[in-house]
Amino acid sequence: MSFRFRWPILALAGFTSASVAADWSVRVTPFGGIYPSLELSQARRTSAAPETYTLGAGSGLIAVVLTSRRAGERVVVTTRIPEFDRTQRLDADLAQATHRYELYPPLQWNDALQSQKKPVPAHIEFSLERDGMPSGTREERVTIHPFDEALYFVRDGAETVDLSWIFAAYVDENDAVVDDIIDRAKASGIVDDFNGYARGSSDAVLAQAWAIWHAISERGIRYSSADPSIQRGPHVFSQHVRLLSETWNDRSANCIDGSVLIASVLQRVGIRSFLVLVPGHAFLGFYTDADAQHAAYLETTLLGANVATASNSPSFARDVAITPETQKSRASFTAALAAGRAHHMRVAAKLDGRHAPDYAVIDIAAAREFGIRPISAPSETK
Repeated sequence: MSFRFRWPILALAGFTSASVAADWSVRVTPFGGIYPSLELSQARRTSAAPETYTLGAGSGLIAVVLTSRRAGERVVVTTRIPEFDRTQRLDADLAQATHRYELYPPLQWNDALQSQKKPVPAHIEFSLERDGMPSGTREERVTIHPFDEALYFVRDGAETVDLSWIFAAYVDENDAVVDDIIDRAKASGIVDDFNGYARGSSDAVLAQAWAIWHAISERGIRYSSADPSIQRGPHVFSQHVRLLSETWNDRSANCIDGSVLIASVLQRVGIRSFLVLVPGHAFLGFYTDADAQHAAYLETTLLGANVATASNSPSFARDVAITPETQKSRASFTAALAAGRAHHMRVAAKLDGRHAPDYAVIDIAAAREFGIRPISAPSETK
């Protein structure tokens, strides 16, 4: 399997819409689009380019670029989005003279942005002060995309950037929905508690995954085959991914929705999970041992499916008192494991990093270590 990251501050630098002047310039990446999922999913990270000095708590997808006039120059960047009544100020001291600096103003997201369901045209007004004196304004036309739009690939001629890691941002192990699922899973009687790999048994891990599957199935969540694609190129590729609360409340999940929902719960209970992306589809993987040497796979397209019960009980279910409800979920979970394993066997040879962006493995723990965090939009349970 292969796991790839390229940090957007650097990787997307060429895909810009920009207002340029001799004194200073502004940049909005990619192509003048603002994707909250990209902005909110990235921990602050300094550019690796030695000639570039970066300041500010923003992601770098919105930047003001200038060259310092003197050591210790004091600058203030104010950004304003009139359409959403948002104004943000960034104060910075430029320590060295005649160096190129990039200032990354953060964006604050209010309720209007969080409830937005489709792209909205807007503009950002930038103003700059240098040592207390006004130094001009710039205006950049932008499109602000909704929270649930995942930008996963960008192309400009021969240049491409794979952003498939963005799907890890929709995995949120601390969402309130996860608490609800765990409570329901415990009440099922399949497991007494969730303890990750503590028992040292793959069957114990599979039983925990089954309990989670059962809770989601009992909620009435069913697979939806609706096409989630939003933009299909030629420059930008994105798709709709439901936030956990939306999947939970709508009781509907396409392949990626179901995968990020189950991955969120697995991560919470200490079972390491990953997303497997293939052309037009996604399914879920998780490790059945603490050393991450053995994995199981789940086809979430079988959520809520009616599957014939096998005559032999799988080993992970032999110590569970079976009820009509758990019998149904055991059958669909067992079928999902078999389908996931078969799918993985068909595509494993292409999960080697050479077939991007069509094939990818997104390990959630690795994503967190790299700095990809949950979007953390507000969620409610019903």
